[in-house]
Amino acid sequence: MITRMKNIISAGLLCCGIAAALTACTDTWDDHYEGLGGTNGVHEGTLWQAIKSNPELSNFAKVVESCDFAKSLDGSQVFTVFAPTNDKFSEAQAQAYIAEYQKQVADSVLEEDNTVLKEFIQNHVALYNYSVSSLSNDSIVLMNGKYALLTNDAIGGVKMKSKNQLYGNGVLYTLEDKVNYLSNVFEYVRKDADLDSLRSFLYNSHYYYKEFMPSLSVPGSIVDGKTQYLDSVFTQRNELYSYLGLINSEDSTYWMVAPTNQVWQKLVEEYEPYFNYPEGVEDRDSMVYTNTRMAIVSGTTFSRTFNPDASLNDSVLTQNSIKNYTSRKAQYGMPFEYYIFRHAQEHEGYLDQDEADIVNCSNGQVRKDSKWDIDKQMTFFQYRVIEAEARNSIKELSKVKDSHGDSIATISTTMSYVTSDNRNFYDRVWSNSFVEFKPEVATVNHSVTFYIADVLSNIGYDIYLVSAPALASDSNATSAQRIPTLIRCTLNCPGQGTVNLPVTADGKATNLATKADSIDYLLLAEDFKFDYCTVGVEDENLQVTLKVETRASASQYRNQTYSRTMRIDCILLVPHGSLLLPEALPADDDISVSDQGYPGVLMYPHGQSAKSKRWYMLR
Repeated sequence: MITRMKNIISAGLLCCGIAAALTACTDTWDDHYEGLGGTNGVHEGTLWQAIKSNPELSNFAKVVESCDFAKSLDGSQVFTVFAPTNDKFSEAQAQAYIAEYQKQVADSVLEEDNTVLKEFIQNHVALYNYSVSSLSNDSIVLMNGKYALLTNDAIGGVKMKSKNQLYGNGVLYTLEDKVNYLSNVFEYVRKDADLDSLRSFLYNSHYYYKEFMPSLSVPGSIVDGKTQYLDSVFTQRNELYSYLGLINSEDSTYWMVAPTNQVWQKLVEEYEPYFNYPEGVEDRDSMVYTNTRMAIVSGTTFSRTFNPDASLNDSVLTQNSIKNYTSRKAQYGMPFEYYIFRHAQEHEGYLDQDEADIVNCSNGQVRKDSKWDIDKQMTFFQYRVIEAEARNSIKELSKVKDSHGDSIATISTTMSYVTSDNRNFYDRVWSNSFVEFKPEVATVNHSVTFYIADVLSNIGYDIYLVSAPALASDSNATSAQRIPTLIRCTLNCPGQGTVNLPVTADGKATNLATKADSIDYLLLAEDFKFDYCTVGVEDENLQVTLKVETRASASQYRNQTYSRTMRIDCILLVPHGSLLLPEALPADDDISVSDQGYPGVLMYPHGQSAKSKRWYMLR
């Protein structure tokens, strides 16, 4: 049982309607209304005829008729109508509704978005028949999907003047006043002039559109091989709900931190340079527009289901967070708490009560934020960890021609693992695995080139190459296997060409030596900025690459000063300013290197207050 009213349904209303049907349609007219007047309690005529003939409902009737809704209440579809009388619903109010309806029609506003239909008429109508008794205390679904409490003498807190009046196509109640309409989070954004910029993004027709549902529509004849539908049913879709959560759903509860227009404009100006795509990228302008604004709204919504009152004082897990600790570790290589905000209700925290204008909605809250304390290093500006062993991370290996003229790789790749009994290195190598690049041709140096995908533009990265020692996978490694490796690194970037790392004043290449028996974080570049963004870019020719090559001379190799074997754990791109060396730890933080169980570099989410810092060891 699905309403064909205006031929538009919403996904939420569909589910609610089916649920209501299973309840309401199990009862018979006689069971509900025997003895209420007329034959078996049924008055003659339809709901519309009853409304039209009632002088107390003349103002309500004018709106219903002028908004082309009368024919629905005059048909065979079953409704319950809660009609406000003229006592507190004046003719002037009715005329204002009619004028607004006509204006929106002239402006080509979709019927499902017409506020007069949705917020007034459908806010006083429910599908199916509902009666009340002295024991009634039920939540029902109105035609617009809103929930309203129905008791013996009130609907949504509005007192009834008459009730249980049964007609041929439903039940009529008269009310002392209008039923209040409370917007949900998604709807509220559309109404508040302070949130116009956010509204234009969320309601952009590229993401917010109608989708035809043939399985729910009524098929007719077939013309030229295509089915003609007698009644077409559509559902409203918004692709952004998969990122923000179902902020339009009356069955969910969400809070949204919403940037005001001034904040939005400031953030767009700040974030847009981070998404400067190369000219060759397909749909470049669309990607710049979308990803800039997605960076703003990511981390702004969270479900109260996952964030009950008891947890808000500790942490807030927003919609884009990875809520499971193990899953976070698997996704990021360590459990970074992106999109998770600690001590959120403290001063200058994510939910600081003093910095937001809080608006209650039917399914949660909108917290209008004119200051903005959401740190980009806790949301979209993240560590990039390129594991050497990850699928598709290697672009190519160095090659030479064999005696037949065929190209063969000069090195081979071997996966190496750190076992749990290796106490010196277990859980210090990223994912406890690395790749060993072993020489296949002894007389030359070798290279491996990695893809560095999904970098942001014009934002500083500290770039590290992380190497592992032979002892990490073999505690019995020989002295010959434990020789350090001399390497050189070259970055190739779209628009910037080849860049030797580390970057020197004269731009010349520099050789670096790995540590023999330690995990080594080789700093290749500090606060390095890419000219172009590659987030979401599929063209391999537009990706950043890093070439790592051995540089041992013949004599150094022969004398075993340096090896030509490379053991690469990962390439690490760190947002500049996110690293804190142990000796630089603030005195007021009760944490030390020994607390972590092993030496190394400590990382903290940049920009958080001292009380909300969460510390991690770079392994």
